[in-house]
Amino acid sequence: MSYPAPFGPVSARERGIVDRASSAATVAAQYAGRHDNDRTFPVEGLAELARNGYLGLAIPETLGGGGARVADLVLGNAALARGDASLALVVAMHTALLGRVRDAAVWPDSHFERVAREVVSARDGAGALINSLASEPEMGSPSRGGLPRTTAVRRENRWVLNGRKTFSSGAPVLRWGVISAAVQVDDADPYLGSFLVPLSTAGVRVEPTWDTLGMRATGSNTVVLDDVEVDLEAEVPRLVPGGDNLPHERAWSLSVAAVYLGVAEAARDYAIQFARERKPLALGGKSIGTLPNIRERAGRIDLLLFEARGLLVSTARAWDATPSASMEAALAAAKVVATNNAIGVAEEAMRLVGGSSLDRGSPLERHFRDVRGGLHHPPQDDAALALFAREALD
Repeated sequence: MSYPAPFGPVSARERGIVDRASSAATVAAQYAGRHDNDRTFPVEGLAELARNGYLGLAIPETLGGGGARVADLVLGNAALARGDASLALVVAMHTALLGRVRDAAVWPDSHFERVAREVVSARDGAGALINSLASEPEMGSPSRGGLPRTTAVRRENRWVLNGRKTFSSGAPVLRWGVISAAVQVDDADPYLGSFLVPLSTAGVRVEPTWDTLGMRATGSNTVVLDDVEVDLEAEVPRLVPGGDNLPHERAWSLSVAAVYLGVAEAARDYAIQFARERKPLALGGKSIGTLPNIRERAGRIDLLLFEARGLLVSTARAWDATPSASMEAALAAAKVVATNNAIGVAEEAMRLVGGSSLDRGSPLERHFRDVRGGLHHPPQDDAALALFAREALD
């Protein structure tokens, strides 16, 4: 058995999705180092994804899309991340948002259909991307709760939005942002609302604030809203977690976790190739891949990946077959295991390669930095432990 069997694509549909992702990954890989260094968005790979229809995979087939499920995009996004992690992350967030809104049927049909048809028809350049813009300097991760500082005030037949959104992944190329805000109507208490806002709207600007250790090419800059006016219809319903509601958001987060799996697989491939080709004089023409300690480390890498991919893919397939609120703990666990194991793989790969892995010109050094984003996107270790404790003890 060779990795990743039996957790690779098995159907013609899955293979087709992975092929589309891989074609874009091949393009993006040629420019990944430059975009990482310059903090510029990987537009070359994005153009290939727009051209081959990948950006519309989560759109229903009735609207011209691919009707992709969670497992489809777990497989596709992992393949895409092998070429460029930053590109894969932004695209994964785009497709995950569309997927969960589609499955939960939470938006009015007119809103979703308008976005869907634009996504499907945009086959050149940057395509048509959407992302949720929720993080702010004062509130930290939106997963922790609380009302944002961004406000939406009703003035006659318009909403007026003001605020700042950080970690706005894909900001240089997004067509829309789903913006969270504290909604104020007359003298009523404010409530948490969401607004579908074209980022070309007057009053929206992007501040180039993104300069981080990893995922440097995601363009996760600060989006500023300065008296941005939108129609009343721009407010869209929010997914409400908990109770008997299906955890669509947590399920689709598996397709985002797949990005970190793909980065780890790229680190693995680099390290394995290095072990096969590195032939020190002391070994008399043999590669370091013949050494017991190197072989043990390579085996540990594939074991970590097998565990991560196996849990991620099998959980996604189980969800697709029978979505259930009872799967919430399993969904959280799959994300946590995948991202933590991915970090372990990158570290093992660095140790296998040795000192040259620290070279800024090495793709492995970039993979090592990028994969660590999985810990914070969003933090889920404590949530997984709490869910398992609840099921065991309550």
